[in-house]
Amino acid sequence: MHSPQSLSVAAAILCGLNNSHSGCLAQPALSGNPPNTTTAGLTQPYYPAIADCVEYTVPVSIVSESLAFNYTHWEDDYELEDFISIATTRASADFPSVFNGTTTVMATYQIAASFCTPKKPNGKEKNIILATHGIGQARTHWNSPYKPEEYNFVQWAVAEGYSVWFYDRLGNGQSDKVSGFQSQVNDQVEVLRGLAGIVRDGQYTNGIGKPDKLAVMGFSFGSYVTHHAVATYPEIADAAILTGIGLNTTVGVNGNGLLRSFVPRIASVQNAERFGDLDNGYLTWADGFSQINTYFKAPFYDIPTATFAEANKNAFSITEFLTFAAGDLDAGNFTGAALAITGENDYIVCDGYCPGIFEEPARTYYRNAKTFVPYIHPNSSHNLNFHHNATGAYKVITDFLDANL
Repeated sequence: MHSPQSLSVAAAILCGLNNSHSGCLAQPALSGNPPNTTTAGLTQPYYPAIADCVEYTVPVSIVSESLAFNYTHWEDDYELEDFISIATTRASADFPSVFNGTTTVMATYQIAASFCTPKKPNGKEKNIILATHGIGQARTHWNSPYKPEEYNFVQWAVAEGYSVWFYDRLGNGQSDKVSGFQSQVNDQVEVLRGLAGIVRDGQYTNGIGKPDKLAVMGFSFGSYVTHHAVATYPEIADAAILTGIGLNTTVGVNGNGLLRSFVPRIASVQNAERFGDLDNGYLTWADGFSQINTYFKAPFYDIPTATFAEANKNAFSITEFLTFAAGDLDAGNFTGAALAITGENDYIVCDGYCPGIFEEPARTYYRNAKTFVPYIHPNSSHNLNFHHNATGAYKVITDFLDANL
């Protein structure tokens, strides 16, 4: 179990940027195979034509020691903003801790997942990448239907011979929902631990059987989940790939500033059609410009891409945000290979500029890894997957796997 810590709150432009989401998914032109033609009954809007893809609903049982949220549940955006204005400023010195003690979560959740493997195997298909998305996305983060030749990691990895197992995190996409005042990093770590064991055992792998090697991969909050998982359970995988992560919490990660820059809103109020089944603990940033500020860097993206990302954003749990760094940070017992990669101008984890603050303390945390590679990708901010040079980052990732699996 983790040691709980009390944390400081560490084309159609109008479609995405003004939150008019209805019908937005269908607007960008798709390339590759048409939606849902790879296998009958699939729910995702796109799968690569070069891949055999299946979908699963996987039961995962967890026992998690989670922090207990200790604040009145807000009823509207006014109360939410009052919370943000106190908890993320100097006034928080006189503010009661937002957590009080712990609670044990024992539950079985249904996790929605996809598994894609090359139609033409080349010997690497039994090396599986298990990918965990971040805040504000679902599993489509890895498998974009929008310009997949430029922005689809699954398509790239399958073309390089790898299989990819990717899922909707608890509370996201088609996976089970829990309260936004409950879902947090420890719970997500335990879900990932359960999934890694299931995949290692050769379950839900569509004829591949037990993998030869397993790499766990994350993006943003999903990278913190992945990092905490390999720190706490170092046998979980042979390699860890951490995208959109920064472990310098002294001068890099600014949780207070980030939450303020999101200007968060209650998700179900902002868009009842998409988020009406979520309680008031699920939030989203105010609009597309808030996402551009935190996830993108001009001139290295285009507006239709940012519009697509905004139109298809997911809500996030307030307790996920407040606990992202609350797990084990020291991965000194992990002896596999590790890659940490993010954009040079990552606003979220480097306060806008990563050189000089990215390598440490990450290298120290991974001091016993088989190899540790810190890599800063040029011409990018936080969301590597939707910048013009996304495939360059993908190549760094698969080259790393080629060298270390």
